[in-house]
Amino acid sequence: MTKATIDQPKISGVTEASLRASGQDAESEALSAIAGQLERTIQSSSGESFISFAKRTLLELTNIKFALASFVVNNLRRRYRRSVLGFAWSLLNPIMTMCVMTAVFSMLFHQDPRSFGVYVFTGLLPWSFFNDSVLAGSGSITGAESFLKKVYIPKLFFPLVTVSTEGANFAFSFVALVLLSTILGTQLSWSIFLVVPIFALLFLFSFSCALFFSIATVYFRDLAHILRVGLGALFYTVPIVYPTTVVPERFQYLYAFHPISRFAELFRISVCEGKTPGLEVWIAPIVATVLVFVIALYTLKKTERDIIFRL
Repeated sequence: MTKATIDQPKISGVTEASLRASGQDAESEALSAIAGQLERTIQSSSGESFISFAKRTLLELTNIKFALASFVVNNLRRRYRRSVLGFAWSLLNPIMTMCVMTAVFSMLFHQDPRSFGVYVFTGLLPWSFFNDSVLAGSGSITGAESFLKKVYIPKLFFPLVTVSTEGANFAFSFVALVLLSTILGTQLSWSIFLVVPIFALLFLFSFSCALFFSIATVYFRDLAHILRVGLGALFYTVPIVYPTTVVPERFQYLYAFHPISRFAELFRISVCEGKTPGLEVWIAPIVATVLVFVIALYTLKKTERDIIFRL
């Protein structure tokens, strides 16, 4: 049984100067540095334990952290390039979506539009982050075919870039939520800082899902279209635009096992109610995150060598 041999270089070629470069220049510079310095011996995954594989993969990611930042910055630039309002759309999009949903569903469920607007927005943020991360992330490896065929890059790099880009958008949207909550008179307490660990858990969960589906899409290209339909249906199972009280009591216990619903609840308790979420609310998100992360990483270990030949 052979053992993995890994060089542990420090990537000096990808520095903050990379982040100041524009478009393809920054990405080319980052990839050149990776090609020159991230040397490793590629071996059969069967000769490497799962723990060793996980450590090696995480080590490789730390060695290309500046490349990650460079790709994320360029993704954001491309997204809002030639737009009159630019990054302001990161604030306006969720606000406008919230306004439409609030106008419709506050009348349907006879709710006060002001408090219901914050309720909708707080549930919409984690869902939008998860939905966008999985949809965009599912095609991240196939979309990076030209990069992957040029130089060795850890396969989870591109799903991580996608989810990190959506994470930056989440940060902008959360600023909009705080501003809107203040304007509408919602009292924010210290518990709002719990959003940091909650989002960290949501980030890992979304990244794990994106990684798994990005690998699966390499083998089954129609999966991206199926995911879009599936996530569209999943949206209605999450109490974002409706309170859980409208759900028949015999079905309400199912929400205890629904990780996305629990994520939305964690955000709402911390932001809207100003309280610390109880342990029972954390259980489903934590268990689901650990489970999906292990499955995604194990899938990557089994397919790492084969992916490049399937692109």
